[in-house]
Amino acid sequence: MPQNRNPKLYSVITGDIIKSSKLSIEMHKKLVKVLRNCSKEVSKVFTGALKYEPELFRGDSWQLLIQKPEKALSIALFYRAYLKANLMVNKIDARMAISVGTVDYIESSAGVGDAYKISGKALDKKGKPKIKFVSEVIKNPEVIDLIVYNSDFISSRWTRNQSKIILLALQKYDQNKIALKLKISQQAVSKQLDSTGWNIISNNIEFFTNALLRNNRNIISK
Repeated sequence: MPQNRNPKLYSVITGDIIKSSKLSIEMHKKLVKVLRNCSKEVSKVFTGALKYEPELFRGDSWQLLIQKPEKALSIALFYRAYLKANLMVNKIDARMAISVGTVDYIESSAGVGDAYKISGKALDKKGKPKIKFVSEVIKNPEVIDLIVYNSDFISSRWTRNQSKIILLALQKYDQNKIALKLKISQQAVSKQLDSTGWNIISNNIEFFTNALLRNNRNIISK
């Protein structure tokens, strides 16, 4: 495989559906379709953020290589909201591990390096947070992990309708545009955004983005 001669930092998100073995065959089929559609949407919404198309495997798992690591938290939250909005199953949810690190080489959607290794290990660790952050190269990773933990706590409580609004908010739609898109009132959008904790989430995303850009100049978008 070709070597990466100019090492830079990448983010890898590894995720899977919680308790997917309890889903029916029909729901598994629906899940695969939703995950594929979500991956396509992520590629469109976060233009240029992904190195390759997200890789799906085992029917309930996925992995993304992100060449703009500052977008990783937004992408993880987009996955959560998309699944909640499109899978009509009570308490359906995912767990994800966000890593930031180096990648030794990449070919197509596969790669080898610390970013892949620590993401997979973090996902396998048991613990309360469903979305975790891990890095061996970022300064003060525990602070960023706390921001991710806070975002996980808030987003885990989103309902299906709230998740539909969050998907649009993550795409920078303002309240009026969200209202038009979902055919509801602007007041309803405002109330729902308040109940989703969007102000906190958007502040967390901004902190995460700035922290990563500040930590290493070579992850700034080219």
